[in-house]
Amino acid sequence: MVEVGGEVDLGTAPRLWELLSERPHGNGAKLIVDLSEVGFFGAAGVRVLQRAHLLGDETGTRFYVFPGACCSVRRLLDLCDDVTLRTLEKS
Repeated sequence: MVEVGGEVDLGTAPRLWELLSERPHGNGAKLIVDLSEVGFFGAAGVRVLQRAHLLGDETGTRFYVFPGACCSVRRLLDLCDDVTLRTLEKS
């Protein structure tokens, strides 16, 4: 699991990609990105998540996003309405 906090924008998205791409990938692996502590989430963050999901597809890694309660995260993920961004809800 990768827990993200603060802001994800053009300035910080490259670091998020670095963190996600460094994680172990392979058949049966699962990568969850927890965005529950994010205060702002821009379009650059969505691109990073989509790119990470594509990497997961290539390596056999299941990729999930937990959006948390942040309105900007939820709004962008809803607008994308993209099957490549599977979201999770914590119970």
